[in-house]
This record gives sequence, C-alpha cells and structure tokens, in this order.
Amino acid sequence: MSPAGAAVPVVAVTLGRSPAARFSVHRGYVEALWDLGAQVALLPAGPGADVDHAVDLVRSCTALLVTGGSDVDPSLYGAEPTGLEKGCDPERDRVEAAALHAALDTGKRVLGICRGIQLLAAAMGGTLVADLPTAGFSGHDDEEREDQRVHGVKVEARSQADAVLAGASEVNSIHHQAVADCGPRLRVSAWAPDGVIEAVEADRVLGIQWHPERLPRSDAGRLPPFEWLLAP
Repeated sequence: MSPAGAAVPVVAVTLGRSPAARFSVHRGYVEALWDLGAQVALLPAGPGADVDHAVDLVRSCTALLVTGGSDVDPSLYGAEPTGLEKGCDPERDRVEAAALHAALDTGKRVLGICRGIQLLAAAMGGTLVADLPTAGFSGHDDEEREDQRVHGVKVEARSQADAVLAGASEVNSIHHQAVADCGPRLRVSAWAPDGVIEAVEADRVLGIQWHPERLPRSDAGRLPPFEWLLAP
C-alpha cells in the first residue's frame, strides 16, 4: 500500500484485442497492482488507437506494464512470417512500441510479462524464436497448469530478475515463442534449464517470460515483479 499522504502510483497497462470486438487483459495484472495500492490506466491498441495519446498517457503515469497476449508480428524485428505465429496484431505492436520508447525516454520503469518480454526485445533491436517446439524446445506452453510452477529457472545473482523471483527456483510457463536475441540495449538475466531465455533487463527495465499474475494469492512470488515496477 502507498504510505499515507504519498501520491498514488498510476501504471499504464497495455491491452490486447481478443476477441476482436473487445479489448482484453488478464485480471491478475490489475488485481496485483490494486493489492499494492496502485491505480491502473488502460492503454488500448489497434486501429483507432492514437499513438500520440498512448505516448501522452505513458508520460503522465508512474510506470508501464506490457502484458501478455498474442504473438509479436515478425515485421517488428525485421523477420519474415514463418506461418507458426498466432494472432499477430501489428497495430498493437505499434502502440506498445511507442509506449515503451516513451517510458524509456522519460526514465519510467517498464515491466514486460510473457508477450511483454518479447515486445521489449523486438522493439529494442532483438529477435524472437517463432515457435519453441519447432526449434526443439518442449514443455514451455503449459496453460493447463497456469497457476503452478512447472519448470526450473537459472538466474543471474543480484540481478533484477533475481530480486523478483524472491528465492524461487521454478516458474509457471505459458508461451510458444521466446526471446532469441535480446539486442544491444538489454541483457539476459535468467534462463530455463534448456537455455530458453526467461528474463532480460536494463536500467529500470525488466522483461520476464513467466506469469506472476496467474499465480495464486498464497504464492510469495506473485507480487514481487509488481513491487519492483512500483519502486522509486
């Protein structure tokens, strides 16, 4: 909770479009921020979403949360479609990339989760693995156990990723794409046992591949990523 008399933090939270007639976001993101005393400003995407409005909104907020959802379009990182991408939304990519750069330019904290880590990498000069099973990596898309820790994670000591893992050695996992190359502005700070990238970071920027928002309230790892986002 925010201390008495302190300004209430406001986090810009990105939205997907699924189904197409609706904006969408997993409620766990919002509930975690509310549990920490923050308010939420919804950042829509898609046709009709004004990039200038998105940039202005991010500049007026405390921090930016780039949420999960459909795949990042390969055009954002200069690749050709493989046919294995799912639900790409280039308009969402466009709005979120602009929001990201507005946050970076103004020194605000940015947290990217699942699709969010991939958007961070793609928009900051990196590339993605189009489909992990095809690339030889299995066991990462386990939505049936979305609230359970299903595989191990190795983390760089004293990194931001280390802090938000809060001592955990396993994570939940719901993704078929991943960061291949994080680009020149980010560094990798956590990996799955098979080498799949689980976290990237830079100063005041953190991307994680797992889903803390889907962990149960009883799990001590649910809130630390959002606490990191709200830190000064």
